[in-house]
Amino acid sequence: MKSYWQYKFSGNIFFGKEALNELEHIYKKYAQKKTLIITDQGIKASGILQKLEDKLISYAIPYEIYDEAKPEPTNLDVEEVLKSYSNKDIYVVIGLGGGSCIDLAKMVAFMLNTDQPLDTFYHHTIDFEVTPIIAIPTTAGTGSEVTGVAVVNDLDKHLKVGISSEKIKPQFAILDPLLTLGMPPRVTACSGIDALVHAIEAFTAKDYSNFAEDYVADFRGATMMSDLFAEKAIQLITGSLEEAVKNGQNYEARHDMLLGSLLAGLAFSNAGTSMAHAAAYAVAGRAPSPHGEITGLMMPYAIKYNFSSNLSKFIELHRICIKESKGLDKNVEIFNYFIDLLKKINLPTKLQEIGVLRDDLPAMAKETMGITRLMNINPRQMDEKDLLAVFEMAFD
Repeated sequence: MKSYWQYKFSGNIFFGKEALNELEHIYKKYAQKKTLIITDQGIKASGILQKLEDKLISYAIPYEIYDEAKPEPTNLDVEEVLKSYSNKDIYVVIGLGGGSCIDLAKMVAFMLNTDQPLDTFYHHTIDFEVTPIIAIPTTAGTGSEVTGVAVVNDLDKHLKVGISSEKIKPQFAILDPLLTLGMPPRVTACSGIDALVHAIEAFTAKDYSNFAEDYVADFRGATMMSDLFAEKAIQLITGSLEEAVKNGQNYEARHDMLLGSLLAGLAFSNAGTSMAHAAAYAVAGRAPSPHGEITGLMMPYAIKYNFSSNLSKFIELHRICIKESKGLDKNVEIFNYFIDLLKKINLPTKLQEIGVLRDDLPAMAKETMGITRLMNINPRQMDEKDLLAVFEMAFD
């Protein structure tokens, strides 16, 4: 069993009101270096893109804009950006927006420096220098601004895959709660619940000491460090998510959601995520739902299955979330708590609500088991039969 743990940190993090001003100091390092901004039409319409442009203009930084990023970036999206900008001497890439914009920026940043096709890096390491990345999130959810993972939906292979490398962790993450004030309720709910799932799965992950001494992977289980980040993230998100969904102009709620998302990212980028996220990859192939909606739906059922395997952590999770116990079994209470939370923020609680068919469940169980980098982190050992039972419980 492993007797020591490792913790990998991200680059520089700037958090708080008007943190965008830090760009002035960052660009002293990148003076006159052409920048590619990757964002979407919603960010453009909100006026946030213009705020960034004004900053770059005032620093005399040449820049290009790609503002057609879409939810769940595809391999074709990456190819489209590269076709337009690979010959324009891009030295810095900014991801401005939600996790999809930042993930697309990450992929473009490393693909600018290689002639290999994108799918090469589904299974091979990135062993070359990557164009510097600045991540500026406008949603509170993915934690992509501090992780070395970019998720791509490969339309040719009918596959959603996470490209993982320390080299694609952004060098700079700028988190300003003011930029999240205009986030719509549904986006707030889907991204926010995903951040909560990140924190819970990191907190309850298999402990690092339960892995073999020679185990090497991007995700290595829970440690004291990941527990500190994850526990605080759970406190912040459970205390602010419902208010942020109902009253998006509440700065305090937005602040706590963004900070919670950041801490959850710092936790899961080391400890890992597990069953709910692994299942989400399989579900995504059958339901046109946002990633966060799916992970949030699966979380109560994952907790119910895993509860007894990591009892001290799940009892602590119960303590954090439930202020007034009704004296029921703690597993039942925490399950009911998350089902109620999903309903309060208008998210589904059953797979059939999002279009999954009962006949899909066996194949989903098989596919989920195949995502070993996540299932290895699950605190309770599972097989296809166990997963099928969880999917059936979540179905109706």
